Amino acid sequence: MSRKRVKMRSIRQILFYRLDKGICADQTANALKVSKGTVINTLKRFEESGLPWPLPEELDDSTLELRLYPRTTAPAPATTDLPGLQYIEEELTKEHVTLQRLYDEYRRTTTTPVSRASFYRHYYKLRKKVKVSMPMSYKGGDLVFVDYSGDGLSFTDSKTATLIEVDLFCYCWGLSSFSYADATLSQKKGDFCQSHVRAFCYFDACPHGLVPDNLKSAVTTPDPFDPIINPLYGELGKHYGIAILPARVRKPKDKAKVESAVLHIQRFILAGLRNRQFFSLNEINDAIHELLEEFNDRPMKDYGYQTRRERFEKLDKPYAQKLPADPFRIIAIKDDVLVAKNYHIRFDDHYYSVPFEMATKRVFVRHCGMMIEIFYDGKLLTRHLYSTQAFKYTTKTEHMPKEHQFVKGLTPGWIIAQAAKIGENTVNAVTTVMRRSEHVQQGFNGALGVLQLAKAFTPERLELACKRCLYFNCVTYRALKSVLENNLEQQGLPEKVENTNSSVIIHENLRREFTETNSIGWN
Repeated sequence: MSRKRVKMRSIRQILFYRLDKGICADQTANALKVSKGTVINTLKRFEESGLPWPLPEELDDSTLELRLYPRTTAPAPATTDLPGLQYIEEELTKEHVTLQRLYDEYRRTTTTPVSRASFYRHYYKLRKKVKVSMPMSYKGGDLVFVDYSGDGLSFTDSKTATLIEVDLFCYCWGLSSFSYADATLSQKKGDFCQSHVRAFCYFDACPHGLVPDNLKSAVTTPDPFDPIINPLYGELGKHYGIAILPARVRKPKDKAKVESAVLHIQRFILAGLRNRQFFSLNEINDAIHELLEEFNDRPMKDYGYQTRRERFEKLDKPYAQKLPADPFRIIAIKDDVLVAKNYHIRFDDHYYSVPFEMATKRVFVRHCGMMIEIFYDGKLLTRHLYSTQAFKYTTKTEHMPKEHQFVKGLTPGWIIAQAAKIGENTVNAVTTVMRRSEHVQQGFNGALGVLQLAKAFTPERLELACKRCLYFNCVTYRALKSVLENNLEQQGLPEKVENTNSSVIIHENLRREFTETNSIGWN
């Protein structure tokens, strides 16, 4: 076994003691805590090197070492079938491949393999350069990193017995590494933002900056200099006073903190729950939160056995922002929404009114809790209770213009006058369509649609179709269009016969098979 080489600082002291002060080898060895053989060997190497004494001032340690210990060419390995650098580096980029795995494969493919240490030296010698990384420093309460775990959990729906996959949301403070995790049904913007709200409640504080990945729920258009933030995520940042600083695309070191947190959470939480069966999302989150408390209370060896919670309370929370009085309640946002001529906007297939002066303009709409808020030019126009009724209208009386006029020249009288040019039945049909709505303006679209059928078909056919629908008391745009498309207006109308048969049995278990649709003659 070769002896460890003496440091160059000790070699300079040996030469000084022996050549400058004339101290013998025994005393030099005792003074410098080295062996007598080291002193003699050093002096011999110095004499063979041909260097002058005292040493020149410009002679550095590397040059001195090279003169005293000249390098010899190492013998070539006994085998020449060692893999090249390109092959090794390409294989190491693949998942789960290690240098030990490559060495094991190499041994199986050669009859005279080198040792494991020689194989490793072969790789490190061929490697082009060492990739250096800059250590990241964080301020207390400053940044929080968010990401989704690539692996998730699942639960069995008790009603359908289907397996439903869920995503694992991870949230980590930059300085203390205090973490939060929960499961969501998707990574959509609504679930993404609500996970942030629950995380802020868990910490009872919020950071000054958020560093998300470039998923669509956070960043609409990634850009290293000017990324476009998702509007809903941007509103969350405004509500809590947080700057959103997306990580660069394909730069995992920008969010190395959360990448490490995700790995630890996967190993601690996902591994801890791997054998459990769940039947709801709430069950999964309850189990996650139990393990999360244990995860944040585990001592960390690298930080003097402090826990993440202790570091958070000491380093991050005192400098973080306080939560606002009200949590973030915005569920969805829709920008650049056109106000129709009937001064209503469409949101989630329901129609909400705005002041009639806003017709044909574009507004900003927010779904906030149970309310719909409509803005124009940064100012709030109106609020409505959110409705789930599809294709229905919610109209405030104060939004209606006087005399039911929402654009110049368009009134119920004008529509009826246009219908009169076609015929009496068309007049009755458009009147029925407009009267069916709570406010007459809400029926304008349907009435105008009826008049458009005269252009798509002919006024004569529309008049006959209106007569048929009026006869069966089923006057709608869809019914008229179906009659015209199927040429049913040419069929004769049956005579109405009053039913005087008192022997007709009426019972709740008898289903009425005859409907208005069938009576019109739809297939």
